[in-house]
Order: sequence, then C-alpha cells, then structure tokens
Amino acid sequence: MGKKNNQKANIRYLTPLAVLKDLLAFALAYAISIIIEFNDIDLGPRYILGWIAIVLTILALFVANSYRIVWRYAGVSEVINVLIAHISVYVVLLLINMILKFGASLAQLTLYLFFSMSFSVTLRFYRTAVISIASRFQGNNKHKVENIIIYGAGFTGSALVRRFKHNPNDGYRPVVMLDDDPLKIKKTIAGLRVVGGRESIHDTMRKYHANTIAIAIMNINREELRQIHLECIKHHATVKIVTNITSAPDVLNVDAISLKNINIVDLLNRPEHKIDHALLNELIKDKVIMVTGGAGSIGSEICRQSLEYGCKCLIIYDHFENGMFEINEEFIRRFSPSNYVLVVGTVKDRQKLRTTMQTYKPDVVFHAAAYKHVPMMEINGDEAVKNNIFGTQNVIEQCEESGVEKFILISTDKAVNPANIMGASKRMAELLVESKSKSDSKTIYAAVRFGNVLGSSGSVIPTFIKQINEGGPVTVTHKDMKRYFMTIPEAVRLVMQAGALAKGGEVFVLDMGEPVYIYDLAMDLIRLSGLETGKDIIIQLTGQRPGEKLFEELRFSSEEVDRTKHDGIFVCKLQPVDTDMLQSTLIKLKEAADNSDRNEVEKVIFEMVPNEYRNM
Repeated sequence: MGKKNNQKANIRYLTPLAVLKDLLAFALAYAISIIIEFNDIDLGPRYILGWIAIVLTILALFVANSYRIVWRYAGVSEVINVLIAHISVYVVLLLINMILKFGASLAQLTLYLFFSMSFSVTLRFYRTAVISIASRFQGNNKHKVENIIIYGAGFTGSALVRRFKHNPNDGYRPVVMLDDDPLKIKKTIAGLRVVGGRESIHDTMRKYHANTIAIAIMNINREELRQIHLECIKHHATVKIVTNITSAPDVLNVDAISLKNINIVDLLNRPEHKIDHALLNELIKDKVIMVTGGAGSIGSEICRQSLEYGCKCLIIYDHFENGMFEINEEFIRRFSPSNYVLVVGTVKDRQKLRTTMQTYKPDVVFHAAAYKHVPMMEINGDEAVKNNIFGTQNVIEQCEESGVEKFILISTDKAVNPANIMGASKRMAELLVESKSKSDSKTIYAAVRFGNVLGSSGSVIPTFIKQINEGGPVTVTHKDMKRYFMTIPEAVRLVMQAGALAKGGEVFVLDMGEPVYIYDLAMDLIRLSGLETGKDIIIQLTGQRPGEKLFEELRFSSEEVDRTKHDGIFVCKLQPVDTDMLQSTLIKLKEAADNSDRNEVEKVIFEMVPNEYRNM
C-alpha cells in the first residue's frame, strides 16, 4: 500500500514538471518554425496562434494520457497515441488559421508539427536512451551484471528484455534471443537479434559468454517446457523460467521466477521481523567475527551479513572445501579480500581452532558447524556426537582460552524433546553452553534456537524443486507433518540481534510465526513453478522416516519464555543443568563414539536428554 502511495505522490510531483518541459519545448518548436519559414522573429498575429498551438498540444497530450505513462516501459502504442495527438492539433490549427486568418502558412504549421513531435518523443524517451547506454557500459563490468539469453521472442520475452535493461540491479544483461519459430530467426525484437532455436543453445552460450537462459514463453505446454529445459541443462546452463504472466504491468513489476531459485519468501505468508540496527552494530560493527561452518547455508549468510554490517575482519572456518571455494568466488566479487580470511578446518581439530583464534583473535564466534540431516545422523550417530557435541566443546573451550567476548551457538527446534540423535546432539550442545555459563568465564555464552530455514542445502525446499524439475513425484512423508519456517537472511539477522542481547547462559528462541504444513508447501512450490498438482506433478506420501516427528516445538513444556526488547526474539527460563550428570554422559559418549558403537551412543545420549517422542 505504501508503495502505491509513493507512486501516486511521484506522479503528482512529476506531472507539472513534465508539462513545463513540454511548454518550453513547444514554444521553441513554434519559434523555430517561424524563423525557418519567414526568416523573421516578428511574430505579429502569429504570436497568438503560437500560444493556442502550445495550449492545444498540451491538452491533446493530456487526453492521450501522455502524462500518466511510465515512459521507460512504453511501447509502440503509446508512441502512436502521442503522434495522433500532435496530428490532431495540426488539423485544428489549420482550421483556426484559415477561419481567423492569423497569417501562418501551411509550411510553418507543418514545421511546427514536425518539431513539436520530435521534441515530445525525445523528452519522453531520453531517459530510456540514457539507461540503455548506461546498461551497455555496465554490462562490460562482469562483476556487476551477468549476460542472459532470452528464450522466447514474443510479448513475454520482449517485456522481460525491457525489464532487465531498465533494472540493472536485477543483475542481468540480455544479449540475444532464441526462438523455435523459423519466421523469427534473424529478426530483431526489443533491440535483440533472434539467432536460432534450441539447436543453437550451445553455440549461442559460447559466442555471447552467457551461462543463464530465461525461458519466457507464455503459452507453452508441460512437454515443450520440459524439452527446452532439458536442452538447456544438457549444456550446463542455469535456467530461469518466467511464469504466470498475463499482462505487461505484471511482467514489469515482478521478478522472473526460477525453478532453481524460486522466490520462496512468498511461502511464509507473513511480514519479516523488523531490524534493530543498534543491536546489529553493537555485536558486529568494527569487531573481528569468526564463523564455524561458514560455508554452510546459515554460516555463509552470517558471513555475508557480518561483512555488510561492517565487521573489522571475518574468519570463515569450515572443512567443506567446495563450499569454501564457492563462498570465496562470491565474496571476491562483493567484498574486499582484505576483509575476510578463509580457514579450512574442522571443529573436531582443537589445535587448528587454537591456531586460528590465537592468530586472528576474534571478538565474537558464531558456531554454526554441525551435522544436521536427521536420516544420515540416525545411521551415523557416532559422527553426530563427535561433531555436534565434542566439536562444540572444542570451540567453547578454545573461546575461553583465547579470550573471545561472545560465543553464539546456532541451535535448532529439533533439540526440544529430541526424537532423533541429531536433535539430541544439539540439545547436548545447548547444555554445554548453559553449563559453561555458570563458571567464572569472561566469555559470554548463549544459544539461539529456531526452526527450518527456507532453501538451505539438503532441506525440503531444494529437494522439492529438484523433484519438480525432474517431473515428479514430489515426496512428502506425512500429510499432517508441519514445520516452522523462516528465510535464511531473516533468521540470521535475528540470530545476530539475539547475540547482542546475550548476557550469558541464555537460550534464545526466535518467533517464527505459524508452522506450515509440508504438504501445503509442496503444493505452493508446484504452483509457483507454473504447474498444477495432480495434473502436471503428483504428490506422493511416503511415510515417516526414523527419528522424524510430525511437529517440532521451539521450547520444552517445562520452559517458560520471557520477551526481550525485540518483538521477534524470546528468551527461555532454563531448568538447572546437572553438571555432574553432564560430565559423566560426555565421558560415556566419547568412549562410545570413539568405538563407533552406535547403539551405545543412542542409549547414553537419551539418558541425558528428554525423549518422550522417541520411537513414536
């Protein structure tokens, strides 16, 4: 609503200015026509006709809605309306001059028509021309925009070309078009040449240095879409598919939807929580930040936002080599390489942690490194213990030794009444934080607990998208299964703000709104992909997996929560930790994990943490 109000305000502000520009332009056009025809600036009675001409031209443009059009998105029909307005004025001026005998000649009025039309069109399209030229220069900067091929040389494709040309912030520069209609080959549409059909994909990608193809065809059936998509994938293209486009305004005001990069924010059906910049500055600005698991979904976003919010230096710590390579490829284009450091290492290696922290002396450590996939940890419980529990213990103890100001554990709703080893291992990590906070440590230890994030690697969203790309079925374990969801950027902003609120020993819980049924989520993703459930893609129920609950909680039933000064963050009132039992459990777990004894790991860990839902 606010956006619409702003647009109306802009129209009210710009219309008088546009009229003033036209008034000056048409006065100049009339003066030029007099000078050329009569070689004289003594207007005489023609002076009055000049004012009549200017007023009539402006009124005609009002009638043609010229002052309500956003000209950067205008097409041929809008230009024709402007030309018709000028010709109508020309005819009226001829009649007025003939009846009232103002002394203007046919040639002079024809010259006025020519110059007034020329100035009118120029004033309306100069901005478009400037943007187009600027986008060409910007397109030469490979760090800012990416070349994109538009597949579909029709209305949708041409509208998408204009969208990208006039919105360089989208990050794409359209360079060429493809279309399977042989009548369009070698034609120019929306300023781009149509060079061929799907058989030309490989050569076109190489020639125009483009790795992304946007399929922009409104009337396309499922099989045609599948064939084009498969052909693009065969040549390793990143594919974007524009869907649900019915009119030009829709094209020009929404982003392209991609089966690989769906705008999943729409699935939340709620506004994002507000940002308290004072809290972010308090925790991040001018601080040395270290992120374990920094190449993961949550960790990498913590890294991005740490740099964006002005950290002094960022240490990205992760054992995943490919992930580290990819995050460096991204960051080297966005940030100064002097602002971050990449350290390949595992949290299970205490000496590597010691060397890293003593070298870079972090002020704040976000501990996001963890094995998180429930089914995998159910069959590899010993590794969950080694990484999620003893890896956390290593980071905590090294923070203490290195004098880190704050340690923030990234926890999960699966730590509450854990029904699986992964959740139990994360609850044990929370207990380590609570236990350590009772010591005389100068380091502040806290944990932040939240549910699923939309789009994290290996999570339900990418899995569904992959299944949709392959034609289905989309698999859901149970129709009544529901989960809390939040976007990764929003979750990380709240994590950081919770970290600023930490005084020691807290487990913060994020307000994630209402839980979402996974079945409904699958239906929404199919719809956003331009397909129909049951017709194009079926949803298959596969049954609950081991260790999987129908519903995840964010707190134990025995835990009470208090509000913080941030509406989206709560803090749990924790039960006392039995430190003796915790230490005894850690000793038993270490022995069982070192012996790769999964059964003993399971037995010991569920003696320590509540497990009322286990084996349901």
